[in-house]
Amino acid sequence: MTPAEPLAGARIVVTGAARGLGAAAARALAAAGARCVLVDVLEDDLQRLAREIADGKSDAAHPIAADLTDRADLRRVVETTGEVFGGALTAFVHCAGVLHPNPLSETTDDEWDRTLAVNLTAAFFLLRGFAEALETEGGGSVVLTSSRAGTQGFPREAAYCASKFGIEGLSQAFAAEMEARRVSVNTITPGARIKPTGMTTEEEERLPPAERAWGSADRLGPAFAALALLRGTPTGHRFRADRLAAAAHRHGLSLPETAWAGLPSDSRLPTPA
Repeated sequence: MTPAEPLAGARIVVTGAARGLGAAAARALAAAGARCVLVDVLEDDLQRLAREIADGKSDAAHPIAADLTDRADLRRVVETTGEVFGGALTAFVHCAGVLHPNPLSETTDDEWDRTLAVNLTAAFFLLRGFAEALETEGGGSVVLTSSRAGTQGFPREAAYCASKFGIEGLSQAFAAEMEARRVSVNTITPGARIKPTGMTTEEEERLPPAERAWGSADRLGPAFAALALLRGTPTGHRFRADRLAAAAHRHGLSLPETAWAGLPSDSRLPTPA
């Protein structure tokens, strides 16, 4: 491991890796030296990203096209990851997310089911499947992507808010279980409005113009790489990716304790103006 590649030799799974926040996380992790299993339902985009970040290294990126609403696909992701990484796992990063912007009364059964399945249930199944592998190298890190919708409600986002409130609870529970095993479990929220990878053009057009001012995901990638380096502490926190990425830019990905101390978890983020 070198300062240029602080994650050299790390084995990391990233969901929602084909676009947006997941792709930004995957690029930053690979640039720091990690080997990545990349998971997404968008196979063509996933393959392109895998080729991009592999950069000629045959074992740097392993794409798995999978539908996270399908339990059989979730089992296949766990099994294939075990085969690729030999049963060891450094970090699990869950970026996959969908948002169907409809009032609660107009939210369909399928939209509710898909939102909860991708955003929350998939995280639970994969965490359960990866728990043992995360302990094999003396500890590891779990990073679950949350949102402002994980601490407060928003109109037209009932299912999304339910899923993100659930992610916060899941993270807190798993952090308590894994603390003694040196596995850090934290949530991360972008700190800016980032377009969910599963949002269709039609759904985006239904949003008011002010809610289509998406921020850039690319600059947030280093935040995920900094969290992937953790082993046991900090844990049970909620971090803003923009603040964490800025700290990583100042100090490098291996943040000193003083830098972490200056990034307290956000118990509640302010409502956007």
